[in-house]
Amino acid sequence: MASALRALLSVSDKEGLVDFARGLRDLGFELIGTDGTAKTLREAGLPVTTVADYTGLKEGLGGRVKTLHPRIFAGSLAPSGKEPDLRDLGAVAIDLVVVNLYPFESTVAKPDVSLSEAIENIDIGGVSLIRAAAKNATRVTVVVRPGRYSEVLAALREHGSVPAALREDLALEAFQYTSRYDAAIFNYLASRKGTAMPPALRLAYDKISDLRYGENPYQKAALYGEPFPFAATATAERLNGKELSYNNLIDLDAALRVATEFERPAVVVIKHTNPSGVAVAGRLADAYRAAHDADPISAYGGVVGANRPIDGETAKAMTRHVLDAVIAPGYEPKALEALRAKKKGTFLILQTRGPLPKHHGTDMTRVLGGVLLQTTDFPEPRPESFKVVTKASPTPDQVRDILFGIAVSRYVKSNSIVLVQGERTVGIGAGQMSRVDACMLACLKAKGAARGSIAVSDAYFPFRDGLDELGRAGVAAVAQPGGSIRDEEVIAAADEHGIAMVFTNLRLFKH
Repeated sequence: MASALRALLSVSDKEGLVDFARGLRDLGFELIGTDGTAKTLREAGLPVTTVADYTGLKEGLGGRVKTLHPRIFAGSLAPSGKEPDLRDLGAVAIDLVVVNLYPFESTVAKPDVSLSEAIENIDIGGVSLIRAAAKNATRVTVVVRPGRYSEVLAALREHGSVPAALREDLALEAFQYTSRYDAAIFNYLASRKGTAMPPALRLAYDKISDLRYGENPYQKAALYGEPFPFAATATAERLNGKELSYNNLIDLDAALRVATEFERPAVVVIKHTNPSGVAVAGRLADAYRAAHDADPISAYGGVVGANRPIDGETAKAMTRHVLDAVIAPGYEPKALEALRAKKKGTFLILQTRGPLPKHHGTDMTRVLGGVLLQTTDFPEPRPESFKVVTKASPTPDQVRDILFGIAVSRYVKSNSIVLVQGERTVGIGAGQMSRVDACMLACLKAKGAARGSIAVSDAYFPFRDGLDELGRAGVAAVAQPGGSIRDEEVIAAADEHGIAMVFTNLRLFKH
């Protein structure tokens, strides 16, 4: 083992391995490999020394013990590579460490994975090797991604060694890799405890892209992705338009979440994260028109979300309006062509990938000094559990609209009132400091369409003033959680206005 340069290779992902190893040999590297990696290289005609031959220790315990040996770690951790301790151990300096780990994340992503299979895919030696090499990045180069092979070879050919700046970048990438790996293991094992709130929060998000800016031009922002097996905002493909901004993604995410609440063709128009209009219909184009017409002033410059591919008729309707973006599962060719022409080609078009989500998992919000975590599970509202508290009872059509309004209300900033008629919103009062103001705003937005509509309130009415506002506008039915100390006063106000009111016992706060 007298060559000046040595590379240790131990990879589960063999992509690009042979070409990389061949390039290293051409540059004078001696190759040391674990059994599986060495077998691949030998089959390609490359000379390689196995770790077992180098250490004098056969791989033991079914391959669990192979690289965990003083000769391996001394060669990787030696600061100069010329230490007398290396000779005492019978070790040689290792200059390049190429390792990737057992595929733990993809293993536990399988729906039928067993605990024993998951545990078997927890890498031990590989993680230790990566950390050792990354710690010693002043001398040793560590590579954990096949995508880096060509860059490392190019640097070696040009400079004769890997420049310090590249070694530092690769070391940082290595620690990122192992930290994500550890987080995935912890999160999987914690999830088996059956609690939605784990004993610690370990995030493993990789950067997808830098964004144009944050909420304002002077703020920096970036998008990071998590393993999410359903259609998602973060993984949607941008088919048209300029680079995404933070605000674009916030609004597009709100549009996607609302649209995927419904089974029938549904369209939502979002403005500053709140829906200005939502509708379902037998045809997507009809749903779009109804959603836009619910509040055409607020829809100006808005974002559209749909739970069906955009067809030509829907796209044609959208081209008549000033909109900023759309997110949908797909686009017919003519629809895509028409939408690409909007806003002189800057109109944002995103296409989701994967099945529509049924559950969103958990949501996080940062507070100073910590993070709030909550589940997004939602109890399905059942009409049979509603309590009619007024003299009048809602009709079947009104009950249908109540269910629609509840689905929308979940995504409207509190305090909120959602007015619905015919499975479409006709007026939304969002983000008000008082409930009576939310009632007034919803009725103002609805204008004459408030008459005969149903109102869904995200929380109880603390006073009768809100019911009086709805009654004066001609609202026919109200759904609210109930639970106010003035419930009887509010019920009396509903009876005075001839309003049918139900208590759902379901609060819909969104802060």
